[in-house]
Amino acid sequence: MYTREDFQQAIDDSVARYPAVGALYRARDPRILQHLDAMATMLAMYSQQLEVSLAEPFEKVRDATVLADASMRGLVPKAKPAQITVKMHNPTGTAFAVAPGRSMLDAAGRPFRVETPAEVGPGETTTFEAVQLHERARAHVVQGSRAFYAVELDMADDDSWLCGLHVTDADGAFEYRERYTNTLAGERIYHVEADERQRVYVRFGQSGVVGVQPSDGRQLTITTYYSLGRIDDFRTGSPMAFEAMQDPVEAQLEMTLEVVASNGENPPSMRALRELAKYPSVYNHNAVFLGEFDFLVRRHFPSLSFLSVWNEGVEERHRGMSVDNINALFVACLSGTGDETVLTQQPGEEVEPQLLDDESLTATQLAIRERIHAADDSYRVRFYTPIRAPLAVAIDATVATSYDESVVRDQIRQVMLDEFGEQADQSRRGQSAPLYQQVYQLLRQRVPALSVGRADLKVAIEDPAGAARPELWRYVSPESLDVNVTVGNVNVPFWGSGL
Repeated sequence: MYTREDFQQAIDDSVARYPAVGALYRARDPRILQHLDAMATMLAMYSQQLEVSLAEPFEKVRDATVLADASMRGLVPKAKPAQITVKMHNPTGTAFAVAPGRSMLDAAGRPFRVETPAEVGPGETTTFEAVQLHERARAHVVQGSRAFYAVELDMADDDSWLCGLHVTDADGAFEYRERYTNTLAGERIYHVEADERQRVYVRFGQSGVVGVQPSDGRQLTITTYYSLGRIDDFRTGSPMAFEAMQDPVEAQLEMTLEVVASNGENPPSMRALRELAKYPSVYNHNAVFLGEFDFLVRRHFPSLSFLSVWNEGVEERHRGMSVDNINALFVACLSGTGDETVLTQQPGEEVEPQLLDDESLTATQLAIRERIHAADDSYRVRFYTPIRAPLAVAIDATVATSYDESVVRDQIRQVMLDEFGEQADQSRRGQSAPLYQQVYQLLRQRVPALSVGRADLKVAIEDPAGAARPELWRYVSPESLDVNVTVGNVNVPFWGSGL
């Protein structure tokens, strides 16, 4: 790949053929330098795109390619709303009932909707469920009936994301069907899809082939639901209130946040989509052929700090055979809130995980088990405690005296922690560890001092017995990383001197 400096050097070599311009160029006239610098910058950017394009058939690099892959897989940018339990006390002498669908606000002004009905007598206290979302209805008139008619959805104009959808017309409600699976001609269904620009569409069927095809002029009512996604600043006991008063009694009701059942989930980020793009194709987002349960869980829980899913074969390879492992899946995970139990294994130690019982499972673990059973209910899902296992990595580097030893050391540490640290994408997956070729390639690309002259590099990565256990969360920590940089003159076996 040609850099900006390469193009500027070529310009410098050729400007002597033009005496009039050459004089201005040597005088550093900004009227000449600005145009030449702009052309060199644009050519360097184009050269970089060509270099990236060469890698696209083997690894999805550009954001546009990742988004296109997500579109082909049907990954819609959809959030999961938070769910809470509200405690309501009625100090008045009149009974009160709250119906599902009522709009509420919390102390931060976030909209909620009542999910379960509740009745409270005079002086009594009760609880009901609420979900963090708001809705917006839109009427759409079909303009020209055609096969697989599509309607683009309106995205939220604030910080919220799409989380739900409801489609109706004069004949009633349509049913959502994923990828037209098991759909006959004439069935009132719709499909939801996203394109490479993350625009979301509702798509209908084709008359006489699959589903229904809306007729010209027919009015569709599309109700979209929006949520703020993941919320981590809930406070138990904070006040709640109805958005609009419908009865004078409501002004005296005492409502507070009792329990946070779920903090919600944001849509998959670009980093999460880039990881999902590494998986092979799946069928209807289900875990088929016993191969894609990891993808299934990551797709629905993109904010997990760590996840490892393995089958009985992997389990028995590390802990021996047992009849209890037949037709079982094993999961070790840590949610973004960190509510799950986590053990720590220091370099040189070997810590055994704990098998969790049903009473010890968190809300995230219960939701993961429910999602796996929805894909295949024949499996028994068991949870192990994840084990933090910082990797002991030692790096010895030799660079020329023209470089600052402390600067090179900090650069090496930053690259290692960014690519293989606790929050790195690779480290958040089970049964993963940095490869020597990865480390050497990254350091030579990202640390200039290691790619100049006769600089040398030596890397040692800890690989103890049992390091491939699936429950281990293996990452490079600041404490486990040892970087030693030495500088000195290098004698070269040819005429002249070098770095």
